[in-house]
Amino acid sequence: MKTYPYLFCRNGIFNFRKLIPNDLKYILGKREFVKSLKTTDIKLARRRSIEMAEDLDELFTKIRNGVQLLSPSDVTLLSKTMSQSETESLMVKALEDFKHRTREDEEWEAFHAREYRAQVLEALQDSRFEMAYPRVDKFLLSNDLLVSPNTATYIQLCRAALKALAETYENAELIVKGDFENPKLHVKTLEAVTTSPLVIEQAEGQLRFGQVIKQYLNDHMSTWGEKQYNSQKAKLYYFLEYLENEDGLPSSERTLESVTNGLARQYKEHLQVSPTNAKQKYPELSPQESVIAAKQDKSKTLGLTSQNNYLQCLSTLYTFAAKELDYEGKNPFKGRSNTKAAKKDQRDKRNPLSRDHLKRLFASPIYTGCKSLASCYKEGSLIPKKSHKYWTPLIGLYTGMRMQEILQLYVVDVYQTSGIWVFDLNANHKDQKLKTSQSKRLVPIHTDLIDLGLLDFLRSKETERLFNDAPLGSDNTYSSTYSKWFSRYIQKINIKTDKTSFHSLRHNLKDFFRQVGESDELVENLVGRTTGSTGEAYGSGYSIERFNEAIHKINFRDEIPSLFTQPHKA
Repeated sequence: MKTYPYLFCRNGIFNFRKLIPNDLKYILGKREFVKSLKTTDIKLARRRSIEMAEDLDELFTKIRNGVQLLSPSDVTLLSKTMSQSETESLMVKALEDFKHRTREDEEWEAFHAREYRAQVLEALQDSRFEMAYPRVDKFLLSNDLLVSPNTATYIQLCRAALKALAETYENAELIVKGDFENPKLHVKTLEAVTTSPLVIEQAEGQLRFGQVIKQYLNDHMSTWGEKQYNSQKAKLYYFLEYLENEDGLPSSERTLESVTNGLARQYKEHLQVSPTNAKQKYPELSPQESVIAAKQDKSKTLGLTSQNNYLQCLSTLYTFAAKELDYEGKNPFKGRSNTKAAKKDQRDKRNPLSRDHLKRLFASPIYTGCKSLASCYKEGSLIPKKSHKYWTPLIGLYTGMRMQEILQLYVVDVYQTSGIWVFDLNANHKDQKLKTSQSKRLVPIHTDLIDLGLLDFLRSKETERLFNDAPLGSDNTYSSTYSKWFSRYIQKINIKTDKTSFHSLRHNLKDFFRQVGESDELVENLVGRTTGSTGEAYGSGYSIERFNEAIHKINFRDEIPSLFTQPHKA
């Protein structure tokens, strides 16, 4: 009786599995080849498994006959190149800032360097490459190379990038301590790997999906943060995988024109039943198969906002192609979003902190006394009033400012105008970003913040940035790192829920304004969400005096009494 050794069944669907020969494991970056056969029919599965085994054997032969990927030495060289480049940038910045750095600053920055390195090494161990994608794509762009995602070559490059990033953070700890003479920091700068015999997958023809996506991502690489970049990239390639499994047309041959209105409508229907984090939950399944598996597992499906994000991402790609690449065809995704429903879904995403949770947050060790900056959730004698960890939640509660808006403030952004102390939210420095044009605004400072010592802290600053202890994340934002820390902190003090985050403080402020009768229009302008009516740089239709009047209706002293009754040690 003939057997079919490469077949196995999962969730009722037949899959193909074949071990990679030992001499090819490094080149292909995996131990086995696994792929869905997209059928529940045993006879069809057997036929497809035979064909796939033959194709795979042919590929093995081609590789053995001379096709090469990156060698171990190439990977080492590339890793050192990336690491040296980022380390040199760190050293330049460190040398400029070192004279202003205190022992507390050193402790804080060294702690974060160790923490980031641990996160990178964990990602490397788990083969999670999201942190590496922007760095690899930037390297490929600078060297005019095209390597498709999810290929062995691309994965090799991702591994090299993560190794480089881990080494960079190791070097960063030496730098912040002033150990500039350490031999690790004086490696000869290496040339980028451009001559290695990479398998370059060139796209043919005009306006093929892969080419357009590559250009689209490259054009936005410098303006998007890491999180947004990876999110957009994942959504676009998820759609290509969906199409390939729908009609069998390879993604390399797919053009923008080939996507009909019918396909777009069908994809929208697919998203409505697609599980959240499909590729993480079902990495070996196609998008269509993940829907079947999710139904069996009763997994949570995408919310309306997430569905719309997928559709809008594709619509934006077509708009980009029309504007930048002279695409003259239709945009099958235009107008497919469920806007009203998505807005409702978005409103329901986060809740304000309860009165009890507010009290517990501002009576936690950060505000009453903690062990150290590194162990700030443990009780001790230190109240870190010179740290962003102390001030960021307070400013968020009293102003409704976004996390990034607070952390990127410069000392010159805090001043008096018309006798009113304000935060000037702008993008005057290269590390400052505004979410929208409406985010540029002046926000009055509540006297409670002044009573707690904000102006004293301001006057003590010898650095340009107000919160210079807040580290810049790998996505070039200050909020990405702080967001993770804040989430862990509120979990440690037992006030974390599925619908609470730093953004909850913004909801607390809005709820308070509703209670005192302030209009939604004024509030939306104050928190930077509504288009201004004057057309001026800071035009909102409301004077700074009117905003100040509204701000000083706020009374959170009953919710956070401990801050105003206990002595505060700096």
